[in-house]
Amino acid sequence: MTTKSGAITKVIKAFDTFREAYDQYVQTVDTALPSDVEDDALRERIASLVIGSGDVGLYLRDYGYTVDSLRSLAGQ
Repeated sequence: MTTKSGAITKVIKAFDTFREAYDQYVQTVDTALPSDVEDDALRERIASLVIGSGDVGLYLRDYGYTVDSLRSLAGQ
């Protein structure tokens, strides 16, 4: 493996790990408070942790395209 392909592989792996961790975070926060618990204030505070992370979702979407282009470079 060349230095360039090794770097590409590391970046792709790190991005994929970050995306998976973020997806897990969102899932955990979304489901943390059971629906039968009636505490609107707490529910809103928990929800804000996901709602306020929209920039992370945009980052993952936008730079996902860059990582996809790196994947094609790694295959060459």
